[in-house]
Amino acid sequence: MLSALSLFRKPRYKSFSEEVNGRKLISRSYKGTRPIDVNKVVGSVGRCQNGQKECIDKHSQRYQNIKKALQNLQVLPAIKVYVLDNEYYIVDGHHRVEASKEVGVEFLDAEIIEFKYH
Repeated sequence: MLSALSLFRKPRYKSFSEEVNGRKLISRSYKGTRPIDVNKVVGSVGRCQNGQKECIDKHSQRYQNIKKALQNLQVLPAIKVYVLDNEYYIVDGHHRVEASKEVGVEFLDAEIIEFKYH
């Protein structure tokens, strides 16, 4: 059950579809793979949105394995993101982003597709 306080909390991630709703697409372009600042990840495409405060089970074995790999400086596959107005929206890699923030990793490799809208 939702508490009154939870109704006023800011969602953890913005919704990409809500951000582009009603706007006209100008361009969509592949920008390649490069490191991005995980603190500029503000939203999600299709997951972890619509007001969900937490959508990753941080106690799951998968999350713990990713966290341990990051702590051991292992190279992980690039996440996939959309970029809109200089903000990143996760397509694939929610666990890697959350674990990176938790252990203090500031940059992750990301495969980037940029969207421009009016």
